[in-house]
Amino acid sequence: MRICYVVHSQSHFAAPYVDYFAHQGHEVHVISFTNDPVANAVNHHPLARDCDPVGNNLYYLAAIPAVRRLVRRIAPDLLHAHFLTSNGLVAAATGFHPLVVSAHGSDVHVSMRRRARRALIRFVMSRADLVNPVSTELAALVASLGVPAAKTLCLTQGIDTGRFALPRRQAGGPVTMICTRKLQAPYQPEVIVEALVRFTVQGHGFRFTFAASGRDQAAVRRLVRERGLADRVEFLGGYPPAALPSLLAAADVYVSASLWDGTSLSLLEAMAAGAYPIVSDLPANREWLRGDGDGLFFAPGAADQLARCLALAATRRELWTPAAERNQRTVTARAERATNLQTIARHYERLIEEFGRRAVPARQQPTTGPSHA
Repeated sequence: MRICYVVHSQSHFAAPYVDYFAHQGHEVHVISFTNDPVANAVNHHPLARDCDPVGNNLYYLAAIPAVRRLVRRIAPDLLHAHFLTSNGLVAAATGFHPLVVSAHGSDVHVSMRRRARRALIRFVMSRADLVNPVSTELAALVASLGVPAAKTLCLTQGIDTGRFALPRRQAGGPVTMICTRKLQAPYQPEVIVEALVRFTVQGHGFRFTFAASGRDQAAVRRLVRERGLADRVEFLGGYPPAALPSLLAAADVYVSASLWDGTSLSLLEAMAAGAYPIVSDLPANREWLRGDGDGLFFAPGAADQLARCLALAATRRELWTPAAERNQRTVTARAERATNLQTIARHYERLIEEFGRRAVPARQQPTTGPSHA
């Protein structure tokens, strides 16, 4: 197959798809509005400069003619866009088929509150031949907008569970905690900070790591200093993907305070690594955790509830090992990346067969350098 993705190259959704299908021998192209190249793909950049994924959507509208030209030149067998807004809108506007669009969370949750955005994602999904929500909650929202079940594939891309099978640190001493979500909305790092203040007042020792970067990083750092936590809270400012398994193996507890989610790959990674999960009580998280020994839930935005969960986890360390074993089994059974992407590959093949192989000129050997429309 010749597959073309419309996806921000910086997104953690990009490389796993590219790597899997490239290693299966397929020719993979990436059209990205951020200029970082994706390894193992032919990279194309329709804009002269990076576009903030949550910035001005006019950039995407202006890029539609260039993307349309790129798609004609690439002549893929299938086009797949990640996020219904931005990338999905641009891909739908090309008129190319077969088209797959993936819904990941914010693109649906934010859109449902605004009539114009609901109309936008409904348009994108009406143009798609397969809609891929990554959680059952997103699938229900997609269905409420009129997308038939026959055109829907509810499936996460999953994670490479084997990467996270590292020896864990020996429990003892102050509890070590980590958050790998971005320091920006809707992940609410400030709620975590306020919970840590309450946790400290209760007399608990701890080390907390904010591993990722984000638009609000400076503000969160300032809040940590103002709240007297600078000696206990570390900011990594981002990390290479290869370092993530070791970071999670060194953490006793994983924390996420997101206001909404699709299937969180960060949660799946923490579960696979055996960190004890404490997460906001969301339908997407309830798909993976039950809260009956496998982790703890708190109401989104409730710093006091999060503090109580942290205290329970810190004082009931006997919960950690059985939770780790159970969560690792869950992720291996339902979120193994190779298995899930193999399922997606079968849908690619079905769609390509249904639409028929496109008659294209003799294909040239792909180059790894970027191209601009």
